[in-house]
Amino acid sequence: MKFLFAFLFFLGVHDFHTSLTEVNYNPKTGSLEVSIRVFTDDLVRMLNEKQGTKSLKIEDDARKIDPILESYFRKNFALVSPNKEVKFGKYYGKEKEADATWLYFEITDCQHIQDHTIYNAIFQDMFTDQTNLINIIYPQGKKTIVFDQKTKIANWPFEEFKQHVSRTG
Repeated sequence: MKFLFAFLFFLGVHDFHTSLTEVNYNPKTGSLEVSIRVFTDDLVRMLNEKQGTKSLKIEDDARKIDPILESYFRKNFALVSPNKEVKFGKYYGKEKEADATWLYFEITDCQHIQDHTIYNAIFQDMFTDQTNLINIIYPQGKKTIVFDQKTKIANWPFEEFKQHVSRTG
């Protein structure tokens, strides 16, 4: 099965649309370090649709591509406070693998994230079957949240993390 999965990616074909996001709390900086993994072909499709072209590639000059990526992900991934203050991640860059691309962000000033929500609509404007998984990793453990066409917003999933963050702030 693993071979078939790898073979389909080698061909550039996949029957499902998904992203995987890892969020790690850094107690030294009080920030959330965010890594988002998406299929490269989906990312290239988004770049070209947003620019009305068919010629952009992920390998193109970062000065041309990165502002488009940052703008898209700022619109489609955020942490939202109870007062509706939106915290976007600062974009640090990307890293292409065989079939996927990792994008790196940091959301600062997250020592007190009481009752925040997470917004994740990555590629849901392009694919009706898009599913976005977020793994949130913190000192006491890990939680996973699943986003899809019906669920684009979810509550910060754990009390123990809120209490841990508050004690370190």
